[in-house]
Amino acid sequence: MSLFEKGRDKTGGRMTGTRNKFSRKFDEALLRDFEEHGEGAIKIARIERPTEYLKLIASRFPIEFQFTDSRLKELSDDELDAFIAHIRSQLGGAAADPDRGEDKTLN
Repeated sequence: MSLFEKGRDKTGGRMTGTRNKFSRKFDEALLRDFEEHGEGAIKIARIERPTEYLKLIASRFPIEFQFTDSRLKELSDDELDAFIAHIRSQLGGAAADPDRGEDKTLN
């Protein structure tokens, strides 16, 4: 059985909840440090070490988003197509015409 074959038992990896536990502890330590040293430390980091400052900010955003709203699952294919068309019309420009043959991003 190959390493990535379906049905193979899991053989390692990170324990469930490890990332959340670390993130929670980091957030608590960061809050304690902020409460002790205040906004001045953030200002100093922003001015003297902008790269590290931005890395810290980016690290606080989730890597992926999970949607727990299931209302879209209840839509028929026709309703979903109409919803997508409406969103594209609201966005306008390149996003409104997916068949232009170009790969466009919104940001």
